[in-house]
Formats: sequence, C-alpha cells, structure tokens
Amino acid sequence: MAEGGGRQRRRDSNISLISEGESQNTQGGLHSDREQYDSPEELLNSRVRELSKVILQHIPARADSIKVEARKACREAAEKVRDYAMEMVGIIRMLKHEVKQKDREIAELRSKGNVPVGAQAGQGELKGIVGVPNRGYAAAAARPKQATYAVKVTAKEEGDIRQVQKLLKTSVDPTKAKVSIAAVRNIKSGAVIVECNTKQDAEKLRTAVEASSKLRGRELEKANPRVILGRIDADLTKDRLMRVIARNNGDLVEACGGLEGFDRQVKEKFRIGGKDQDKYVSVVLEVTSEARKAILRGRINLEWQSVYARDFVSLQQCYKCYGYGHKSAGCKERHQVCGKCGETGHEFKQCKKQVASCIVCVRANETRKGPACRIDHDAKAPQCPTMQRIKQNIIQSIDYGQ
Repeated sequence: MAEGGGRQRRRDSNISLISEGESQNTQGGLHSDREQYDSPEELLNSRVRELSKVILQHIPARADSIKVEARKACREAAEKVRDYAMEMVGIIRMLKHEVKQKDREIAELRSKGNVPVGAQAGQGELKGIVGVPNRGYAAAAARPKQATYAVKVTAKEEGDIRQVQKLLKTSVDPTKAKVSIAAVRNIKSGAVIVECNTKQDAEKLRTAVEASSKLRGRELEKANPRVILGRIDADLTKDRLMRVIARNNGDLVEACGGLEGFDRQVKEKFRIGGKDQDKYVSVVLEVTSEARKAILRGRINLEWQSVYARDFVSLQQCYKCYGYGHKSAGCKERHQVCGKCGETGHEFKQCKKQVASCIVCVRANETRKGPACRIDHDAKAPQCPTMQRIKQNIIQSIDYGQ
C-alpha cells in the first residue's frame, strides 16, 4: 500500500507541476503569445513546430537507451504531426478564402437587390445560405482535390540529394512566409514536390527556397486545359470550325482579347470519330484557363447547331496489361491480362470468374504506403480508386486558373 501510495503521490506531484506551468503561462505570456501572430492558424503551426522540436531533441537519432525501431517511429510520428499541422493550416486558409468569396457574392447580390433568403454579411458559406450545410474539416478532406500550383525543390550539392525534405523544413517556415501548403511529396530523383493552394503562394515559396544556400526551387508549368464539343457536324473542317466559332461567339472572342487572342488561346487538338460514314464528330479543343471559363459559360453557336462544351481529361489505358499511359500496340507485357479477374492467359470477354479482382489496384496495393484500396471491381470500372487517383493527379497538373 505504501508503495502504491508513493506512486500516486508522484503522479499527483507531476500533475501539479504541469498545472502550475500552464497557469504561469496563462498569466505571464499566453495572450502576448497569441498577439504576435496574425491568425489562429499561424499560432497552431508555430506551436506544433515547437513541440516537434522538443520531441526530436529528446529522441536523438542515436541513443543506446531506446530501441532503434521505437526511436525511428517516434521521430517519424513527430514529423507527421508537423506535416498534418501544415495541411490543417492550408485547409483553414482555403475555407477562409471560400467564406470571403461567398461574402463578396452576397454583397454583389445585395447591391442588385437579389439577396438569398437568410444570407447575412460576415457569415459567407458557413452560415446563411439556405440548403448549404456547414463544412467541417472532415468534409473538406473528403471532397475532390482543388487545383494546386507546384514547386519542385532540389539540392544544390550532390551530397544533399537525399536530404531535400529535411533541409526544406529546417530552411523555410511556411507560416512566416505566409504560404499555404496543400501537400508535400518526394519523387524518385530525391527532389521534393510542394503543392501550394494559389499561384501567389507558389511564387513566394520559390523565392523563400531560393534564399537557402543549399536548395533551389522551380515552379512547375501546368498544361493548358482541354474541352470537348460533342456531336459536331462532320462537314465543319478544322480551319472552318475555328472561323465559325469566332464569327458566331462574340463574347468568347471578347474574353480572349480579340481575334488574335482567340487564335492563340483556342486551338483544335484532335477529333474523335470522323470516318466516311460519320455525320457527327467530337472535337477536343486546347484552350487557356480564361478561354475555358468563357467557353463553359453557355452554348457555343456554330452554323446549324449550338452545343455545350465540357471539360476533357484524357487517360489512356492499355487493354493488354490494363496499365495506363500507353496502348496495347506498344505494350511490353508478354501475356494477355484479364481485366476482370487479373489472371493471365485470357481476355476480359472470355473470363468465367464470378468475382472481379482489379489488376490495376492489386499492383497499386503492392507499393502503396497507406491503406490498401478495394479490388472488388474490374480494371475498366469508372469507380476504380487507382484510376480516380491517377485522373486527379492529371487534373492537378492542368492550369484551370484561380
């Protein structure tokens, strides 16, 4: 009993010391600590970084008293906490930006005398818009990825090639630089890709990286978006189609800055269909982000028809191995793979298995670090999680504008 009581007293003593420290901090400097930051998210980021430093200092890279596996796990966990805090800061800033945008929309509607029922200034999208639920962190994390702007960070010296992420996190403080980070990932070359929520953030990050003596940064150029016009009269040849669109869509030409701007910003990339017996074809246009906004705003008037455009994202899949990025004619796989069960030796239409097993997701799970994705679907299924992830990565590489 005495020994148990001693343990209890020691626990109470520790609790008392912690409480006392918190009390002193509250009285002495908590308010001033908050006042030196412009926003709560900056305070959050700063505190997590400080806690991470304390953990990493007390769990050194080498220590005989702690097992290697435990030491490595603790240090990795501390770094993950810091990374998650950076992502939280990015989400908070993104939500704030959306609220401000919605407030501006409400103010514009109010100026025109057309205010949605219940809308109030200062509440934005989080309150006041009928039929729009509040969005918490879980909802923000679950929805599709927003467009980001990437910076590639590399080492200036060969000896630092495998230390880029560590050097980046010790050299650049996103909070002080007022940069909103969406994600950070390593690539095989040793470089680090940092995705920012806005182009301005990407520019500020590149400048901060370039100020380091050991790192260099480069903004990754994004591809132009593509849109598709479905069921176009096949008689409208490439040159003729562009002339017809320019002549019959004055708002689009004006949005491009005139005819010369239209010619630079709207170009036919290729056609789907177009055989001798086809009356209609689908036309894929490569456009700038500004031209895309104007094209998607309404119908595109042609000669004897008008059509709606929609975004077009091309994802090529091989029907021999069911991998992405090449056709079956150029496939290096020696044997035919079944797109339904994932086994070799027969085609999709010949498969007699009752249960599907997506070979694409099976392969992805072999190298996947996070939770395994479901494989109970065929390799051509629209809901395939691996296909959706690759498609999202393609979308991320396209410049859809702010």
